[in-house]
Amino acid sequence: MIHVIPQHISKGSYTAWYRLLNIKDEHIFHSFDDTNEIEKKLIGDPPYVDKLIEKLNKINPQSGDVVIFDSKYIDSHRGQVVIENNLIDLSKKYNDCKFVLFDDDNSVEYTDTEQYTFFSNKFLVRDTTELHYYERNCNYYRYRSGLQEYFPHLKYIIKIFDLNIRQKKMNMIIGVDKKERLEVFKYVYNIGLDSDSWLGYSGFTCGYEDGDISSKLLEFKKNKLPVILDTPMERSMNGAVNVEIPPLPITMTSYISCILETMVVAEDIIHLSEKSWNPFISKNIPLILGNKYLTQYLKGLGFWLAEDLFDITPQDSVPAIINQYKRNLDIIHKMSYEDIHSYYVKNQAGIERNFSLIENIKFEFKLDNYLHPTKNKLL
Repeated sequence: MIHVIPQHISKGSYTAWYRLLNIKDEHIFHSFDDTNEIEKKLIGDPPYVDKLIEKLNKINPQSGDVVIFDSKYIDSHRGQVVIENNLIDLSKKYNDCKFVLFDDDNSVEYTDTEQYTFFSNKFLVRDTTELHYYERNCNYYRYRSGLQEYFPHLKYIIKIFDLNIRQKKMNMIIGVDKKERLEVFKYVYNIGLDSDSWLGYSGFTCGYEDGDISSKLLEFKKNKLPVILDTPMERSMNGAVNVEIPPLPITMTSYISCILETMVVAEDIIHLSEKSWNPFISKNIPLILGNKYLTQYLKGLGFWLAEDLFDITPQDSVPAIINQYKRNLDIIHKMSYEDIHSYYVKNQAGIERNFSLIENIKFEFKLDNYLHPTKNKLL
């Protein structure tokens, strides 16, 4: 039996992770009277280990059972080894059941063991022919968009703007201030592309110290930032930037969405936040700065990435990834508005396919796709 604790901690306006589940085995969605206070964090910040234990005691899972719950119930930022040891102990306490944890962020990479499975927006690279591996991980942001409340109306809104001549070549909207983002954002100004772009850089929090960047970058930051375009300053300082929907007034009046991901790494890890999916939702030409293998992963899923226009081949270092992105910005800068409009219209089929892949994707949860405790296999 699969037991679901349907509570998405700190859900906000996002689709709850438990709505993503299309469970193909016998299951129960349990009901609890503290859902509102848990999801809105009215009892303080997580973890809520005691609350989890209360619910597990009520469910009383047996050998062979699976319990699915929000990863924020435990302290998921303490590292993989600590999490694994805690979950193994918890499994033993509850008759060697298995746990499935949902993470709407990237605190731990996707993991599948006999005692637990951890769904995450971060996962190890596998051969692109092994897409079944990726399909077993419920990458939250990949699956949640089509279930957002606004989504059924979105295609009709965007359709009006499909073939319009647009005011700007591109958009680049940034929330958290990070070194790689600041360097790329400054490059837009360096080459004079800023006048052809919708730009937003709120920097409501910073991921580095002033001493970590060059004097020129620091001077640019002090004199040019913040650039607030898509949200008032008061809300920006609270982190309310680009929430569950792309900034449509900006995306519908520009052709290319330039996405600067949360993690820029050249390691064998793929990470996608909500940002990478936004160009597909808003029907823009995508240009994504991210992990070395990110574009290969997206191509393997069937997404159109304008690779006849941009160089999106994997690069072996973070500087190489950033320099490649700058070269792609050069391409945008050199193109005329007429050329970009013509390219956009010519590639409507690819843009529509991207939207359709988001609209129609479903995550199917089948127990047979995951490991189970050895002793349960022998029963």
